[in-house]
Amino acid sequence: MIHLSCKNDADTVIKHHKSHKKSRKNVPFSDIVQVNNLYFLTGQIGKNHTTGKIFDSGIKAETRQTIKNIKAVLQHHNLTLKNVVKCVVILSDIKDFSKMNIIYRTYFKDTLPARKTFAAKLVAGAKIEIEVVAVKK
Repeated sequence: MIHLSCKNDADTVIKHHKSHKKSRKNVPFSDIVQVNNLYFLTGQIGKNHTTGKIFDSGIKAETRQTIKNIKAVLQHHNLTLKNVVKCVVILSDIKDFSKMNIIYRTYFKDTLPARKTFAAKLVAGAKIEIEVVAVKK
C-alpha cells in the first residue's frame, strides 16, 4: 500500500530531472519530476530523438515510437513499464483510438495502468502524446 499526503512534509523529496538525451537538454521542462517514489514523466511524442523527426508512418508506428521513448526515460531512472500506474493518451484524431490501442496493448499486458484518452491538437504535427506516472517500489 502506498500512502500519499498533500501536507507539506519536511521529508518530501522533490527532484527535477533534465533529459538524458542531448537533443532535449535545452527544453524548458523536466523529463521527470520525482516526488519521493513517484515519477511524473513529461508527455512523449513519436519523435526519434536521434534524427529529430516524428515517425511519419501512421498512428501505429508513432504509438510504438512514443512508448519506446517512454521506456527509455523510465529505464534511465531504473524503472520499467510495469512501474507505470497512470497514462494520459492524447490523440490528434480520436478516430485513431482503435489503431493506437492495438499497439498500446502489446506493451501493457499484465499490469494495466489507469488511463485517460482524449483528442487535442498536438505540437510538431504529432498524432499522439502519452504522459505517464510511475511508482518505484
